[in-house]
Amino acid sequence: MLKTLKHNWFMLLFALPFAGVGIGLLLFSIIPNLYTWQQMKSWPQVQAQLLEANLSVNRGDDSNTYQATARYTYRYQMLDYTGERVAIMGGSDNIGDFQQQLAAQLSSALQNQQSVPAWVNPTDPTDAVLNRDLRWSMLGFKLIFVLVFGGVGIGLMLWTLLAKTGATNHPESTSKPWLGQQQWANREVTCNGKSGLWFLWGFTLIWNLISLPAVIAIPGELDKGNQLILMVLLFPLFGVIMLAWAINNTRSWRRFGQLRLMLDPYPGRLGGQVGGTLTLPLAYNSQQRFPVSLQCLRSYEIGSGKNRSRRETVIWQTTGLAHTKPAPAGGTLLAVCFDVPADLPASETYSSDYRFWRLDLHADLPGVDLQRQFEIPVFATAEPAHTALPMSSQHPQLMDEREAQIEAIANIEQIPGGVRMHFPMLQNAGTNLIGLIVGVFFAGAGILMGLKSDAPAIMVWVFTLLGSLVTLICLKLLFTSLRVQLDHNGLISERYWLGIPIGRNQIPRAEISNLQIATSYSTQSSKGHQEICKIIALTHSGKKIPVAINLQGRETAQLALEAVGSLSGYAIG
Repeated sequence: MLKTLKHNWFMLLFALPFAGVGIGLLLFSIIPNLYTWQQMKSWPQVQAQLLEANLSVNRGDDSNTYQATARYTYRYQMLDYTGERVAIMGGSDNIGDFQQQLAAQLSSALQNQQSVPAWVNPTDPTDAVLNRDLRWSMLGFKLIFVLVFGGVGIGLMLWTLLAKTGATNHPESTSKPWLGQQQWANREVTCNGKSGLWFLWGFTLIWNLISLPAVIAIPGELDKGNQLILMVLLFPLFGVIMLAWAINNTRSWRRFGQLRLMLDPYPGRLGGQVGGTLTLPLAYNSQQRFPVSLQCLRSYEIGSGKNRSRRETVIWQTTGLAHTKPAPAGGTLLAVCFDVPADLPASETYSSDYRFWRLDLHADLPGVDLQRQFEIPVFATAEPAHTALPMSSQHPQLMDEREAQIEAIANIEQIPGGVRMHFPMLQNAGTNLIGLIVGVFFAGAGILMGLKSDAPAIMVWVFTLLGSLVTLICLKLLFTSLRVQLDHNGLISERYWLGIPIGRNQIPRAEISNLQIATSYSTQSSKGHQEICKIIALTHSGKKIPVAINLQGRETAQLALEAVGSLSGYAIG
């Protein structure tokens, strides 16, 4: 409990300066500027005679800032005054060319000995201004700081004060550690939809606000011949995609609301079962599918200081379909249950490196799709389930779906004594095409920076090499195909790229130990982690020969492995 209080105080103290910067800028700069702008609309106009007019340039390491300055005299109600205020907002900046243009106008008037209009504060005639226009670009720039710093600070403070996380003082928390966490103190676990939605909207808003000044600068930079400025269009494009995602998630939240998973057993049991039930506010449809996945994950930090980031890796994962039936009070009742090995890590409290368990639920529905995640407690206990729930991994629809997945990516032909298979190219094209576009963009950006800018050489090389590497990997994955024959004579495995042979292995049957599953790579999306697996033939010498590729999910790979083993007579591991 004491540790949690210290953590909360630390988070509050950490967030306070961010909130202070945002609120301070709003209260002491933006609001006063808006108020002054409104007041100046009623100030009387007089003619002023310029005494001085200059453009002050402040040179910095990264950029220069500018300020139009002037000194002038004016007469108001038969009295003469001297003023130096030029615009509503004081100070120097480099937002647009307002300062340069104003200084040029004033300098021209001074040189030609022309008078300029001035507006006088009737309640304080010593206060006058030469330009009473409100600079919306400057106001927007300040608002970015208000929303970024204030949003981060206030958001962290609210999350710290309101989040249902942290330790409790439950008397049994020592022997039953799940009772020591507020979010696991009873068998009802809520989804993370609301907190995730707030985070998504906050990130989207901040991203788009940060991108806005760069977009505004594009026309001026193009006029100067800076074609590389078009690269920044990628940022607002990503912002639009994030905005569409946030809107879609908001519609989903309004439709389904906060979902609650009733764990059974409670907590989930290592070496036993993890499962539970939940009710959806959705009319029952026996044909509707609700894919679920249970994952044991490791979350850890890398880097330090401002370069610190958090990553997730999958320790173990299984997938299935939720069993459904009409809910007693209306809607659809979902039942989820998985068998879990005993040798996996138990749930741990949040830290720089910890393990946790997550249940992902999603469904493709008319209108708005369903996507929810539950972080659940899983421990080594003897707690039995109160209700015998049907196994999600043995749903009747699963076998047909997995067989269909295998048939979609492979041509399988049974031959005397074995099997012949062809895995064509362009499998899992969606993910690889996105990677290819990103790789080409970064490689192209690096080349353009090297040819048409004075960017540092290290930046040019990083962009070019990283983009080229991603491009080559995605091209390889997209256009690689595999032909395999596995029979009583042995294994023939031939790999092609765009139909061109790039590798061939021929292994006698006596040298093959067994067939087994390996992970090629994994992807992560809003629907969770997805393993892309392959089947390899392991020789007695330890050599690994590809037998099947592009299998989506370990369960599908297991089904393919059993089928290949049965048709060929080879042992499976």
